[in-house]
Amino acid sequence: MLLKIIDKSDKIDDFDCGDDDINYFLKNLAIPNQYRKLSNTYIFYLEENKRIVAYFSLLASQLNTGDARLYGIDRIPIVLLGRMGVDKNFRGNNIGCTMIKIAVKKTLEASKLIACRLLLVETSLDMKSYYLDKINLGFEWFKDRKTFSILAIDLLKYENSLK
Repeated sequence: MLLKIIDKSDKIDDFDCGDDDINYFLKNLAIPNQYRKLSNTYIFYLEENKRIVAYFSLLASQLNTGDARLYGIDRIPIVLLGRMGVDKNFRGNNIGCTMIKIAVKKTLEASKLIACRLLLVETSLDMKSYYLDKINLGFEWFKDRKTFSILAIDLLKYENSLK
């Protein structure tokens, strides 16, 4: 499998992760968002037939904590792991974990150019344990909403743990 940023030449029609919202983003929004510089979407694809196996998107954002005591300011610069999906035919191969590791690496690289403190993910309540327990990259619970949880990796802590 290879990794690259999506472009209009990629074959996206056959991708199906089983979630209509995730499929819709890839098929209808990923490329326009790319050209409008709203998010970057990275795809894993098979070299032999260019079939998309999985994808994730990253974008710059901010988190309003409402409490400057947490980080010294109340609006924290973040990178948002916006969308992520693995085609149903390729599940069980640890691709999701691999994508998150790559997202962390790219976020750390970006933080060297433009400050960002957190890698944030908004996930369904039933997927929260996937990030907190299975991924084991330092995601911490930040807040639950009615239908989703906000989880984050503190990039400063993460970088310090690598030293």
